[in-house]
Amino acid sequence: MMINSDSDYPVIPDDNARLWVNCWRSMGGESFQVSDEVQADLWNKRSDGFGKDGDEERQIKKTEEFFEILKKAGFSPKGANVLDIGCGPGSHSIPLAKAGATVTSLDISRGMLDRLCETAEKEGLPVRTYECSWWTADIDKLGFRNAFDLVIASKTPGIRDVETFNRMMACSRNYCYYGGFLSKHPGKIPEDIYVKILEESPKLNPLSSGFLYPFVYLYTLGIHPVIKLSNRTVKFDEPWDEAADKTIESLRINQELSDETVSKIREYFRDNSVNGVYNSDYETYSGMMVWSVKSLYQGLVQE
Repeated sequence: MMINSDSDYPVIPDDNARLWVNCWRSMGGESFQVSDEVQADLWNKRSDGFGKDGDEERQIKKTEEFFEILKKAGFSPKGANVLDIGCGPGSHSIPLAKAGATVTSLDISRGMLDRLCETAEKEGLPVRTYECSWWTADIDKLGFRNAFDLVIASKTPGIRDVETFNRMMACSRNYCYYGGFLSKHPGKIPEDIYVKILEESPKLNPLSSGFLYPFVYLYTLGIHPVIKLSNRTVKFDEPWDEAADKTIESLRINQELSDETVSKIREYFRDNSVNGVYNSDYETYSGMMVWSVKSLYQGLVQE
């Protein structure tokens, strides 16, 4: 397996890989219709409460599973140089820094990075941060190419297509970690409203930035990652207007919504609330995987 020296793109070995790349492109990239500026604004608005669900036991379990799969793949954080793409408030960056890694954390949201820096300062952890969109990042100007022992991207819209996924791999000289959804209820909204959203964004595929497309892509490249799948039941019990606003914000991360669709979503939450409170539960399925990129660089093509 080889990778071109002047790009982030691996030399595709056969028709299976080429066809899957074409499939991923046709189903994924055009679904993201919003700009970097809109993305940054949306995530800044969510930054104060993001990840603060109060379920400390679940967070501890998630961190344990994260380190378990890294260990199973052969990675040790102590002394390692790590890049965390779409780091958010630091749910992976902080534990990695505590475990002895030198961590570089990148996010499009200044609000998320401020939360991470506040935690890192309290813990006395040296975490370097970059306010940057991964969609348009220049990894050579940033000095990221082949610079990290581990590059991670966990459930981040920063990895939206094969190009941004390849860019992630190009920053690693050894391991990569990726986490994404296999199945996720589309914003807790009924089918008829979701059909309306699809009519407005006909190429929208909410799972194109999830787990399936990157996993099959790696498999067609001859890479068999260590994987772990999980599911979770999510329960909501909150004022209907807050639930509606969260759903609208979540959907707007991927595409623009018409005033009519926004109105229908708000009407749905209002009409299905009891005494002003909306109750709901749904299941999500997600996966995480770790692999070595070393095989991609064997026989590197020189300019």
